Amino acid sequence: MSITTQPFDPASHLDIAARLLAERHARDRARDSRLPAPFEDASVARSQVEHALETKGWAGVVARDGGEIVGFAIMTPTYTEPTHMLAAFFPPKLASFGYATYATRAGNEYDAVREMYRVLADQFVRRGIFDHATAVHAGDAATLDAFSSLGFGRQMCCAIRGVAPVERAAATIEVHMAGPEDQSVIDALSEELILHHAKSPIFNPYPRESDEAAHAFVANLLQDPEANAHWVGYENGRPVGMNTFMQPFFLSPMTVPEKCIYLFQGVVTEDARQGGIGSAILARGVEWAREQGYQHIALHFATANVSGAKFWQSSGFRPVEYGMRRHIDERIAWANK
Repeated sequence: MSITTQPFDPASHLDIAARLLAERHARDRARDSRLPAPFEDASVARSQVEHALETKGWAGVVARDGGEIVGFAIMTPTYTEPTHMLAAFFPPKLASFGYATYATRAGNEYDAVREMYRVLADQFVRRGIFDHATAVHAGDAATLDAFSSLGFGRQMCCAIRGVAPVERAAATIEVHMAGPEDQSVIDALSEELILHHAKSPIFNPYPRESDEAAHAFVANLLQDPEANAHWVGYENGRPVGMNTFMQPFFLSPMTVPEKCIYLFQGVVTEDARQGGIGSAILARGVEWAREQGYQHIALHFATANVSGAKFWQSSGFRPVEYGMRRHIDERIAWANK
């Protein structure tokens, strides 16, 4: 196979990109029926490509095998200030392929992805963006292999479970839904979670400039308990864990099943882990989600979060998407001649 590329031209390439994306989604749905069916229609998938083209600073290519277009990729930049509520999880500058901003024909994944990234990566490195990211369906072995060969490693996992009861022995604790008056409790447990992510082997930094925005975000969630829910576990009157549920967040529309709620934060204090408290809180949250008419619960966990990954997957959450990252040595900005 000899892959060549040319710049992505919306006027010429939008229709074929939509078809390629719809075809890839059909393959992903064959692996995972939880994915929403409408995106198998190219006219529906097209909206996702159009959305990427609205991002300032995007760059894109199409891949050709001979005279046939067999892939497309659109890479977009993201800039995260240290005051942003999620600054702990994102570098200041990031260029990424979204889940819905690239696709190839079946059988072309490896060579087309590698060649398209080769061209686009050069453009973003020249712009001083050294952190690159992508999102890949958990069952798409060929595309996972292609990005791994380029130096990308798994960093985040999006996983989904149904609302069947949590089948696990639960600790004897009290679990209550928090209200606005409990903001300080929620903030403290949120900090516990971020500090956990700062430890080995995750090593996410914790820029304290983000605290104000994070507290404001929590306050906003607490104002709408019908759409959001903070379930807090108490042991002898002391808050020892929490699950926060909210509307789907950081999920591509192409991965969100119908009637899905998002588990934004799940934490148990370090001194209370391994005693069933996490299961007890999750059991109440799942019960609430079922009562509200939801059929699925989605969440993200860091793949390097050894204890968290084990807990969520043993609690019935099944991977649907992997977020992958690559960091390029900044010295390439000057050490290249």
